[in-house]
Amino acid sequence: MRGWLPALVALALAGCAANPEVEAVPAPRTYAHGIGGATFLIGGSFAPGRSPDGNSLILYGPEGAFVIDSGRHAEHLTAIKQGLSGIGMTPVAIVNTHWHLDHISGNPALKAAFPDIKVYGTSAIDGALTGFLAASAASSRKALAEGAVPASAVADVEGDLATIARGAELRPDVVVDETRDVAIAGRPLSLRVAHRAVTERDLWIYDAPEKRAIVGDLVTLPVPFLDTACPEGWMKALDEVAASGAEQIVPGHGPIMSLVDFERWKRAFVDFIACAKGTGALEACSAGWLAGAARWADDNRPRTKAMADYYGELVRSGKLDGYCKA
Repeated sequence: MRGWLPALVALALAGCAANPEVEAVPAPRTYAHGIGGATFLIGGSFAPGRSPDGNSLILYGPEGAFVIDSGRHAEHLTAIKQGLSGIGMTPVAIVNTHWHLDHISGNPALKAAFPDIKVYGTSAIDGALTGFLAASAASSRKALAEGAVPASAVADVEGDLATIARGAELRPDVVVDETRDVAIAGRPLSLRVAHRAVTERDLWIYDAPEKRAIVGDLVTLPVPFLDTACPEGWMKALDEVAASGAEQIVPGHGPIMSLVDFERWKRAFVDFIACAKGTGALEACSAGWLAGAARWADDNRPRTKAMADYYGELVRSGKLDGYCKA
């Protein structure tokens, strides 16, 4: 499906489905205002010929604001800064759900703009910098040298290479490798750690007063992004989200979900993995995903099918088995 594409460019090949209830760039606004304080969503995007940005959030409490995931592109970062400026608050923290570049690339610029900001995240970035991202950078440099990168993607590839080169700046200031309760900006949150799911360690946030789970790439649209995943660990993490008491799920890519929609996505995921691990035709797995996730997949059905085909082959190949090993 992706031919020349280095893995770092292909980590998140999906955009956000249109949803009138979700605020998106370039005008972040309150989408929820309850016991815990206001929340702003900067919706991820996936423009034709470009790499995507994941969803970002601005939350605040009595002691300031903080950002959950910082996106990839300058436009997305600008929207985050506009959101912070709009509420007249200086961020005290960034919380990274995982190390994929469409969720952390804005970290260095935010830290430069706000020197006192602290980054919360897992230590999985360390292994990624010496392993997956290092290999992806080498693949990207080779593709650029050979002229194998489409002109529309050159800027994104070069941008990702520049981000990886600043790897030390991507490491968290506060390492969260096990689940724990914290107060960030005076706002109580539960930072939950899923082991060997989308990455070696994924951090998702349970906001109990709002009954909201902010889950990063544990939920993505229009397909699950399995490039660095252990499917079994991922399914376990989804079970933990389902049992958390959340009534609203904020995914890493795509519209905010009710618990009913989350359960629909979860069933489609479990069925897709079971099919891909089986012996039947992979076409049936893609068809099953398109049916199970039809609420979101129909926005760009050919692209969704192509991506499901690719990830079905990746699961069946056994190439993901290494991500499940301790």
